[in-house]
Amino acid sequence: MDKIVTKKQQLLQKLITDYDKNLNNQILLVCLIYIGLSISWNLIFKWFNVPFSRAHIVVLILCFVVQLAVFWVFHIVNIPQKIRTHIVLLFVIFVTISLYFGSGYSESWSYFLLIPIISSLYGKRALSIYYSIIGLLSLSIISIVYPINPQYVTDGIDISNRILLYLIIATFSYLLLSKLNMLYNKQVNTVVTSLETTLEQVAKSFIIAMEAKDHYTFGHSERVSQYAVALGKQLPEYHDEQQLKHLRLSGLLHDIGKINISEDILTKSTKLTDTEYDIIKTHTTFGAQMIEKIEGLEELKSGVLYHHERWDGKGYPSELKASEIPLDARILALADSFDAMTSTRSYQNEQFIEEAFQELEKGLGTQFDPNLSEALSAAKPEFSKIYSEYHNPLNEFEKLTDFL
Repeated sequence: MDKIVTKKQQLLQKLITDYDKNLNNQILLVCLIYIGLSISWNLIFKWFNVPFSRAHIVVLILCFVVQLAVFWVFHIVNIPQKIRTHIVLLFVIFVTISLYFGSGYSESWSYFLLIPIISSLYGKRALSIYYSIIGLLSLSIISIVYPINPQYVTDGIDISNRILLYLIIATFSYLLLSKLNMLYNKQVNTVVTSLETTLEQVAKSFIIAMEAKDHYTFGHSERVSQYAVALGKQLPEYHDEQQLKHLRLSGLLHDIGKINISEDILTKSTKLTDTEYDIIKTHTTFGAQMIEKIEGLEELKSGVLYHHERWDGKGYPSELKASEIPLDARILALADSFDAMTSTRSYQNEQFIEEAFQELEKGLGTQFDPNLSEALSAAKPEFSKIYSEYHNPLNEFEKLTDFL
C-alpha cells in the first residue's frame, strides 16, 4: 500500500502554502512601497535642488519597473507557489544589489543583511541556507570588486567585519526559522487534536442514536473498532498512528447506516425474510452516503461501504472479491464477525471465544482475507483481553455510563 499522507501532513502543507502565498505578496508590497517612497523622496530633493540625495533615480525606477513586471506575471500566469517564492527572493537580491549601486548611501552594503532575514521568514531550512549563501557571496564579491566610496578604500578589516556581521544576522535568522517551524507544528497539532476530538464525539453521537434502537448490540461498534485496531497493529500498513486512528473510526461507524432501518427488523428474534434481509443490506450504502457528506469522515467511506464484502466475491453491496476489497474493510469484516459470534443478540446465543476463533479460521480464503491469518493469530491475546473487559458485568456498566 502506498504511504498515505496523514491529515496532519496535509494540514501542515496547506498552512505553509497559504503562509508562503501571503508572505510573497507582503514582501512585494513592502518593496513596492519602499521603492515608490525612495523615488518620490529623491525626486523632491532634486526638484528643489536640496543636497540631501545622491541616489540614481534611473536605478530606482528600474527596480520599480521590474517589480511591476513581477506583479503582472504573477497575475496572468498560474505559477506554482514554490517557484513564486524563488522569484520573490531573487527579486529581493536584485533590489539589494541595485540599491548598493543606486542609493548613494555610503553604508549601502548593509542592505545585504536583509537577505538572510527575509529568506528565513519562509520557515524552510534549505531555502534559508541557500539564499543566505547567495547573499554572502554577493556581498563579498561586490565589497571587494566594486567599492562605492572613492574617498575611502575598503580594506580587509572592513570586508571581514561585514562578513562577520552578515553571519551573525544569518545565525539569528536561522533561529527565527526554527521558531517558525515550532509555531507551525504547534498550530497544526492544536487543530488536528481538536478535529480528532470533534470527529470522535460526532462518531459516538451517531453510535448512541443507532444502538439505542437495538439494545442487544450496545457496545458492538466500540468492540469492533478495538478488534480492528488489534488486527491493524499486526500489519505493516498500519504502523502509522494516524492510520490506526482512521481504522478505529471506521470500526466505530461501520454500522452507522442501520440508523435508517426500523427497530422491528433490527430486533426481530425470528429469521428474517428475503425482503427484510435486503433492507438490512442497505445499511452499508446508506452509511457510506452519510459518511461522505461529513468533512473529516469522508475517508472512512470504504470501510463502511465494503465491510460485508467477502473474499470469494459473494458479499455485498458490490460483490468485490479478494484484493479488490479495501484493506480497512477486510479487517472490519473479521472484527465484525468475531464480535457477532461472541455477543448475545436477539437471534442467536453467545458463542465461546475459542469457537469463534475456529469459525474465523475456517472462513479464511472464502469469507475472509487469508493474508490476515498471521495477524489474526498474533492478535488473539488482545482479542481475548477486549472480550473479557466487555463481558465483565461491572466493566460493562462502567463503559455504559462513560459512553453516555
